Amino acid sequence: MTRPNAFTKVAGPAAIVGAVGWTLWLWPAHFLWVYPASGALFLWFSWSGEREIKYIFLFLVTVAGFLLPNLSPEGDSLYLMAGAIAETLGLWLLFYALSHFETSRVAARERLYAQEAAALEKVKNLEDELARYRLHLDSTLARIRDKGALAAALHDMGSASAPDEVRDRLETLLREYFPGASVELRTGAPRDFADNWVAERKIPLLVRNSDADSRFNRSLFGPQERSFMALPLYLFGRLVGFVRASAAAPDRFKSEDLRGAELACTLAGVSMENIYLFDKVNELAIKDGLTGLYTHRAFQDRVQEEVLRSARTKVPFSIIMADIDHFKSYNDNFGHQAGDTVLKAVAEVFAGGVRDIDFVSRYGGEEFALVITGSGKEQASAVAEGLRRSLEARAFNFGGRPSRVTASFGVAEFPSEGAAASQLVRASDERLYKAKEGGRNRVVFE
Repeated sequence: MTRPNAFTKVAGPAAIVGAVGWTLWLWPAHFLWVYPASGALFLWFSWSGEREIKYIFLFLVTVAGFLLPNLSPEGDSLYLMAGAIAETLGLWLLFYALSHFETSRVAARERLYAQEAAALEKVKNLEDELARYRLHLDSTLARIRDKGALAAALHDMGSASAPDEVRDRLETLLREYFPGASVELRTGAPRDFADNWVAERKIPLLVRNSDADSRFNRSLFGPQERSFMALPLYLFGRLVGFVRASAAAPDRFKSEDLRGAELACTLAGVSMENIYLFDKVNELAIKDGLTGLYTHRAFQDRVQEEVLRSARTKVPFSIIMADIDHFKSYNDNFGHQAGDTVLKAVAEVFAGGVRDIDFVSRYGGEEFALVITGSGKEQASAVAEGLRRSLEARAFNFGGRPSRVTASFGVAEFPSEGAAASQLVRASDERLYKAKEGGRNRVVFE
């Protein structure tokens, strides 16, 4: 509802009073008919919302109601007085009714305002609570994502197959976990005060703010090292390196960051230990302890792999079986130590006389087996002949007595001379015995 302005608040009552007064001046004898029009004032005040000034007009109207009968030029004064009193009471009742209505309306409006204010306050509190909840939710989700990413990265690092790969993944993990920070992995001996501090105490170092840390002089840190972490990297309980992270802003790293980085470093050390142990066990399982060549079992596995590869690519491969001639005589004449020396020398000649893609193994006792990848028996025979000559040309000396070592060779090709690994091995072994029967120190491939 539109409220009147300041001019209207004065002009409205003045107009009503003027109109009523002018009418009474013109027809004073009819004041009982004109006087009730004063109620328009109270209707006006009820509409305009004025409170103080309406009481003044109530007083003026009441006075007028008692004075007008005496001013009437004619008529029964008692009748006029009774009528004026009745009309004045009527105006009072109108005033009271309008005032009560106005008071009720104001009270209702104030209750509505109070309810609205309470509702707005409640809405504001709910919005604040919702904002706090969303902030907490975002923070929780961020931590969950960080923890999930950390767990995935740690799992990925644990699946590495080489120590260098573990170190690379550790650096990558820490760079992703601490975006904007500088991460460095150092191997070897301590290089500066931080490495020395970690090495001496065998615990990680966390510097939240290098300007305020009383343990160290600020000049020891670089200009971009306000926040700083240094952690030890262990391998089989031995300190082998250091992981360092730094940031230009203070308080970039917290205790939980240090714990996360320490966990990553520990897992990296365990992963590298597992790789070394696995390689060692695997090497012991497939390598001969005396000669360093692959074992009989490894040879069988390699032949199976070559059979599958050759069948797929249609490229042949060959097997060379070799046996040291008169090996028993070295043991009998010069002792078992001489026999071991011969085995090591033959292994060295064979391993050095083939390509990196070829395969050399100790088949058993003084017998050796070689896989010549991607070669027919003519090429393999040439390889065997080169090995035979290299071994024959090598000089030995046992107990001051010069000697020489020779070997016999048998060659077979896949798939033309054996469709299965066992057939191929048997074919090359038969030719080896032909070389023995033919006078030894020779290569047989037919």
